[in-house]
Amino acid sequence: MTVTGSDTSVEGLPRDSDGLATTDEALTTLRERLPAFLEELVADASADGLVVRLDGSVETTVAATLAVDAIGEERVTGLVMPAFISHEAIARNAEAVAESLGIDHSRLQLQPVLAAVQEAVGESDGPVDDVVATNNMLSRLRMACTYYVANTSNALVVGPIDRTRYLLGSATKYGETAADCLLFGDLYRTEVRALARHIGIPEDLAVETAGSPLYAGQSATEQLDVSPETLDRILRLRFDEGSETATVADRLGIDEALVDRLNEWCTRTRHKRQRPPTPGAYRC
Repeated sequence: MTVTGSDTSVEGLPRDSDGLATTDEALTTLRERLPAFLEELVADASADGLVVRLDGSVETTVAATLAVDAIGEERVTGLVMPAFISHEAIARNAEAVAESLGIDHSRLQLQPVLAAVQEAVGESDGPVDDVVATNNMLSRLRMACTYYVANTSNALVVGPIDRTRYLLGSATKYGETAADCLLFGDLYRTEVRALARHIGIPEDLAVETAGSPLYAGQSATEQLDVSPETLDRILRLRFDEGSETATVADRLGIDEALVDRLNEWCTRTRHKRQRPPTPGAYRC
């Protein structure tokens, strides 16, 4: 949901020369408007609280922090949902975040659930041992558990996916993108990280991954050999401002081929950003 023109809109923010909202004034404004957005969302839905999936990333930490700012720690629930032994350190970090914020939180171990699902479909032709299929299943299991908790407590689910991941499609369809709001849906990764520093969230949370440490996926910064900041500037100029490839390359001092490859990447993952098509005439 976009609330263009309201006091909670992130439009009209003062931006840097490449259009990113990383100025002190912009970050101060975001610190005020994002909690107001969440507070308005809860009030409009007559909800009792907010649920945030905590996965050890900066994004979920900022989301939980802003949720507490919006409606108070007693109305925010954090869910930590590891699946493998390799997730243990991340899960402990996520629990530490919840404890520092003073919010109720639970750890849900998903490995037994995943194993049960894989056993149930094991006789099918599906790729039950496929890494991509497994990671997608885990993402959707987390979504299902989050919504179960939200439904049973009259709460709304806060999605922490930023605009960078959304445009790149580096999130599981109906997994991390499933939420009642995408709090950072208008903000690029660089902007969310700048907001985290502005709030005072420790830098050591800034793990360089395609997204959350719990969600495996392709990293555009690694495959395209480009810094996260440059990646966001390309996306901002190309998709938000509609600048042509040559203009983007000239403004940022980069090769046009890099912009073309990023265009192709976003085109290839466009299906993740679209509603399911229907064969009928209704367009809503």
